[in-house]
Amino acid sequence: MNDLIKNIEDGNLVIVPTDTVYGISCDATNKEAIEKVFIAKQREQKPLIVMVSNIDMLKKYVRNINDLEQQLIDKYWPNTLTILFEKSDNLLDEITCGSKFVGIRMPNNKLLLDLMNTINKPIISTSANISGNAVITNTSLIEPELNKYISYVYDDGEKTNVASTLVKVENNKIKILREGILSNKIKEDFKDFID
Repeated sequence: MNDLIKNIEDGNLVIVPTDTVYGISCDATNKEAIEKVFIAKQREQKPLIVMVSNIDMLKKYVRNINDLEQQLIDKYWPNTLTILFEKSDNLLDEITCGSKFVGIRMPNNKLLLDLMNTINKPIISTSANISGNAVITNTSLIEPELNKYISYVYDDGEKTNVASTLVKVENNKIKILREGILSNKIKEDFKDFID
């Protein structure tokens, strides 16, 4: 854990387990680290997901949390649910590639929650693969071309390859933008609010 913390604080890229697959992470407040993510993934400008460890951290980086968003948070976080919020000025524009919205998730992963609570900052989460290639479920599959940009790998065995559910709340309705493991549950629990 100490090596992981040091590398994040030093502005390096690390590979860590998430709730779903292995992901590249870095300090979400470090502009140079964010730029390294795009280089490492050979990725066009496409927004990155941000992870937070608590509601106070979330509030710092989003403009507001409406009632329906709060209900989703209360019911499902920490979990594989990513919510698209309007970002606050505290969040780097590089993360959202100029969009005023940002996808944020609170992971159900003790390692990541402890890491963020220790450094008291959000982290980036993006799949640990070169853009367009398959996501990886164990560290033996890390591509050499990607690995040269990575300073530290936290191996936690085999992960399950399931997508996080991505939702956006608009006009008091929930839009499911990406189907994932929680989609059906959300449709059932919030049937009157599904767009």
